Amino acid sequence: MNITVLTLNIWNIEGPVTARFSALAKGLRLLRPDIVCLQEVSSDPQSARSQAALVAEYCDLAHCVKKDELSIVSRYRIVGSDSATLPEFPGDWPRSVLLAEILVEGRSLLVANTHLAYRPEMILERKAHVEIVLAAIKRYGRMGGGSATILCGDFNDVPSSPAVRLVLSSDQDFQDIYARCHPHAPGFTYSCNNPYVDPSSNEDQRIDYIFASGGLIAKECNVVFDGRNDLDFVSDHFGVFGTLFLD
Repeated sequence: MNITVLTLNIWNIEGPVTARFSALAKGLRLLRPDIVCLQEVSSDPQSARSQAALVAEYCDLAHCVKKDELSIVSRYRIVGSDSATLPEFPGDWPRSVLLAEILVEGRSLLVANTHLAYRPEMILERKAHVEIVLAAIKRYGRMGGGSATILCGDFNDVPSSPAVRLVLSSDQDFQDIYARCHPHAPGFTYSCNNPYVDPSSNEDQRIDYIFASGGLIAKECNVVFDGRNDLDFVSDHFGVFGTLFLD
């Protein structure tokens, strides 16, 4: 069966929140993802509801777990969840990885969502974050979280970085599903073409990812909410939307 997954840094309450979330609601109703991994989740300034709850409503998704600024929203039942604290470094803020065990037609699927250190020079710090993320995934898998695993998030780092290379070289056999589907495309998710990006930014980068392992097969993967295909800009990041086959 096919499972659709979206990862998106929703940029908390920065910028024109009402306009951004109106575009997000419209886009999510078009995409209809089965699983959504969100970073920078905050409370909606008008309703005081969690932005994750709003996303769940837009997608008609019934299940949600949240930890700090991270959330996983799912069409399928979440039967367990856990989190791990990532190392904290000067000049950054506390970070974590959120894990959810999801039951998909009797199959256990482990979904991990994270957001790594922001500052560009924190290259080795992000690698240290990934070490903890991978250890948390492995530990939860031994507890019954299943071998089919999806890792999503804002890694704040490019495909050639030590952090991303560590994910791909680990014994957990993760594949970068965008690179798998588009091996020669840049797939930028933080771009000067985005009107919400800091105007001082002068470099386009791919820093948001969906990784998959454990027999999940990448069928399709695209950058979304980039102003194309009726999916307007909703954040200072673009999203990544993938279709995975779960045997």
